[in-house]
Amino acid sequence: MLHDFYIPNLHLAVRYDRVAGYFRSSFLAAASIGFSALAGRRDKMRLIVGADLEPEDVKAILAGDRDRLAARLNGELDRPASWPEGMQNGVTLLAWMVAHGYLEVRVALWVNRETGEPLPFDAVNLPAIWEALSGSQYLRNLGCAASTEPGPYLTLSGIDGVPEGAVLTVSRELYEEGLAGGGVRVHFASYGDPFFDAVLEQFGRFGLPGCVRRMAVKVPGMNDVEMVGYAAACRGAGGVREVRLILAWSDLNGLCLAEAESLTEAEVAPLREKLEQLTREEFAPCLAAERIERENIRAARAQEVFNFLVIRDLLETRARPAGEGALFWPVLREVASLIEEREQILAGGLPAEVLREVAGELLFDCRVPGAGGKAHLLVPRYMARAAVDAAGRLADSMKVRKSELRVDTMLARLQREIKTRRQQVS
Repeated sequence: MLHDFYIPNLHLAVRYDRVAGYFRSSFLAAASIGFSALAGRRDKMRLIVGADLEPEDVKAILAGDRDRLAARLNGELDRPASWPEGMQNGVTLLAWMVAHGYLEVRVALWVNRETGEPLPFDAVNLPAIWEALSGSQYLRNLGCAASTEPGPYLTLSGIDGVPEGAVLTVSRELYEEGLAGGGVRVHFASYGDPFFDAVLEQFGRFGLPGCVRRMAVKVPGMNDVEMVGYAAACRGAGGVREVRLILAWSDLNGLCLAEAESLTEAEVAPLREKLEQLTREEFAPCLAAERIERENIRAARAQEVFNFLVIRDLLETRARPAGEGALFWPVLREVASLIEEREQILAGGLPAEVLREVAGELLFDCRVPGAGGKAHLLVPRYMARAAVDAAGRLADSMKVRKSELRVDTMLARLQREIKTRRQQVS
């Protein structure tokens, strides 16, 4: 996708906006690829990045402590001195873009939408997983051993279905690089890894005490997705009995279970209602994402329709003097050369009906006459380049030798592709 989609489109882009879930050096490396063309044209880029920040850090940052934010983000840049040259050059480019106003970076923080209070960045994050694994007396009794060098990892023993000596880690770096000697594969301690899931299954064999109740709420519109919380009867200040909703690892801090007592349905019901409300709020963006994805795909198909319409017209115009039998690739090179000579290129005789269907989705102000069957448009150079590239990719996919591919064959193929994309748009 990087070389087939991102880099070709960045060479044509006039602005690039991106949301990234995490601020990582690997993200910076990937993000920097292809931006030289964007920077060379002095075009703008905007990033929104997430950051793994504890609530106390978020509160301090919101209060104006920007140094704390800088310190935490710098801590996420895994040993810059060890970066390969390409990554260092990419980050240098991004720094230059920031300094000259071509790149704007904002950090998204987790807060309650109603109260503004900071929220834990994840219900169970990697430090919490490591704390649970390394601090478990049960796992130690089974023979599991925790180590911290060259990074945090747990050597497993006594886990059903897991080979003796298997290794789990919460370190992304250790997971990617492996242990010295390379004899043992390192597994990542996250949901979906078979060894980590086996550890969870082993713990799951123990039932919950009567003072704890598991609650699972279905996410509307998302099959088989649940949000899980726990109701817990515990002792608060002065030993007073209270029932708490447990949603995150941090909710366990200072928790003193009332182990001799049992929860009633009447006590659990209000917490379940609160969990349902939180589920609706938290997953609202995910539900919107499906709609946004459909709209993005529709816009992409519309752009393809426009590209094919433009290149079909330009090929017909340039091939006409050569007569029947004109070869595609020489004519395409003529079109590409013509495009580089001017800021805009005239595409005449485009079907107005088709243009009206896609005009609102295009990357420039495409004004189509309200009447008439044909439209004449001045196409910006970057859009004309995209049309040439689209034709080249389509021709490369055809099982025809380059020296034998004729313009009329390509025009027929373009017409079929336009018809297919129109159906996808509608």
